[in-house]
Amino acid sequence: MRILMLNLFFPPYEGGTEKHVYEVSRRLAKKHDVTVLTARLPGTKKEETVDGIRVVRTPAWVLKDLPGPLPPPVPLMPEHAADVRRLLKQHDVLHAHNRFFYGLDLVNWTKKAKKPLYLTLHNARPDGIDFSTDFWGQAYDDTIGKTIMNACTGVLGVSRNTLDVTLPKKFKGKTAVAYNGVDGTVFRPQASGVKDRLGIERMVLCVARFVPQKGLEYLLDAMADVDADLVLVGRGPLEKKLKNQAKKLKIENRVHVLTQKITNKELATYYAAADVFCLPSLWEPFGMVAAEALACSVPVVATRIGGLPEVVRDPKDGFLVPPKSPHALSKRIQHLLDDPKKARKMGQSGRAHVLKKFTWEKTAEAYEKMYRNR
Repeated sequence: MRILMLNLFFPPYEGGTEKHVYEVSRRLAKKHDVTVLTARLPGTKKEETVDGIRVVRTPAWVLKDLPGPLPPPVPLMPEHAADVRRLLKQHDVLHAHNRFFYGLDLVNWTKKAKKPLYLTLHNARPDGIDFSTDFWGQAYDDTIGKTIMNACTGVLGVSRNTLDVTLPKKFKGKTAVAYNGVDGTVFRPQASGVKDRLGIERMVLCVARFVPQKGLEYLLDAMADVDADLVLVGRGPLEKKLKNQAKKLKIENRVHVLTQKITNKELATYYAAADVFCLPSLWEPFGMVAAEALACSVPVVATRIGGLPEVVRDPKDGFLVPPKSPHALSKRIQHLLDDPKKARKMGQSGRAHVLKKFTWEKTAEAYEKMYRNR
């Protein structure tokens, strides 16, 4: 089978969707001809083969400073439509990974080529992020997004919840869950010197972008009542605001904000050092960082929203709490800190769960099964 994947970016650009496309494509490429069409970034080749994947990069200007609700960066690709039409003639199916950027062009391209259209929902219907994002995102899904999804032969979602809340009610195509995967050989229990380097004894970890949807302000409020240090790994526009909040709460000496870029191997040592991992999100289609923490045998305290209940089994692997509740967060975090034996048992259960359910091999199998059954 000849498969054409569309996504705005591709490695070396780093992002959750980009990682998903790469990991799935390189596994499918062992059996099929897979091409990824993406934006050409500085320092990349116009066309090359990466781990069996044919990667074609169309010229692009990348816009990084955009007003909400548009999530930067966004590429402008003047030759993109022509490239899609040209490559579609050489392939059997078109599989898109962004319903917002490509718009109704997806429907037009595949109809003219008489080829099936597939879509992976990496983002659920916006709800709980902020007024602007929720309003415009929902308006899009109720109009253009609805038309795109209804035109698809099949739609995959990174969680069951993502499919349930995003697909049109009368969708007649095929559906399947294609969870994000975790590399258990990288994200694993291991010796770590992170606590010694930071000079702390008990560590609560959160890995997230510093944006409103991650609910980090509620975690900081919770930490005022938790006997441990908080390590925040990430970057984003709320960095200064979060640091000021920590000062107002008089916990700045217990909050360590790490914004430098680190590799997955380095990140795994932070997970492995943590006593508890916390993800206080207000909106989360899947929750990759929660799965990575569990793979390192660390118990997770997360909010009961989106796809997180599919990742964190309460009370086997950790605890789920209502969003925007500092009290619930602090109570569950402190409970795990005070009961290391239970925390260790939950972490071990979580790793077994991840290795069984969240592998890239299983993700690729979901794609292949949907193509076979079209």
